[in-house]
Amino acid sequence: MRKKITLLICSTIFAATTATAGLVDAVSIVVNDQPITLYEIYKTEKSLGIPKTKAVELLIKKRIKEEELSRLGISVDDFDVNDEIERIARQNGIDSLKMRSILAEQGVDWEAYKKKIREKLLQERLYRRILSTKIQSPSDETLKEYYRLHSADFSIPEKIEVIQYSAPDAKALQKIISNPLAAVPGVSQKAETIETEGLKPELLYLLTQTPKGKFTRIIPAGGAFVTFLVQEFVNPKPLPFEKVKEKVFARWMEQKQQEAIESHFEKLRAAANVKVLRTP
Repeated sequence: MRKKITLLICSTIFAATTATAGLVDAVSIVVNDQPITLYEIYKTEKSLGIPKTKAVELLIKKRIKEEELSRLGISVDDFDVNDEIERIARQNGIDSLKMRSILAEQGVDWEAYKKKIREKLLQERLYRRILSTKIQSPSDETLKEYYRLHSADFSIPEKIEVIQYSAPDAKALQKIISNPLAAVPGVSQKAETIETEGLKPELLYLLTQTPKGKFTRIIPAGGAFVTFLVQEFVNPKPLPFEKVKEKVFARWMEQKQQEAIESHFEKLRAAANVKVLRTP
């Protein structure tokens, strides 16, 4: 009798577990015949720490983007990914093996990194195709007006006040970035005022593109690793228009491209056939 009861309980638990698993894997929403499961919604909600409604909208837009990639015949293969990784490595003065080693020291999974590179290339190719006929080159008058309205974006400070953190291990610096008040063994720090005149362009760009109160990305430096906590930009002065004309053009183009991309996908979203089969 006891054996029968045990079997009955086990059967009931198994049935309940199977039913729950089936529900989790069930299709919740269909976007132009492409399914979104309850599990995908749950996973997106938890991993990104966003409300369920935002997770749903994010997944709907993802399906629309995937459909657009398929419609336009856009793809990225392993050779494309490897070429891009080699390009990024060369840009940083290293090879791909060294870059893989540095990423591992920073706790970055190599396959996850390659996946992000693939997604980046797909998005770049998709956006390039969408934008190929949407934006005309601006006149000088348009660029000068944009420069006048955004002069702060084209200014260079005379000095930058920072706190420099250095360590032989990049993971130690990552802990500091996560918690600046932590006492991490092996990490040294010092306050500095860096003059921008004569500074290497790469470092100048890194510092000026980092908002006040934020850390720069971790960079290799003489066998160790360094990050800067930017504290203050001292006496910023706008550069002459002719000197930054290319940068003004790039910033203007970036803004217009973003507007065009958003408009393109807003239209696709409005026209999408979205069916809710199960309320998430």
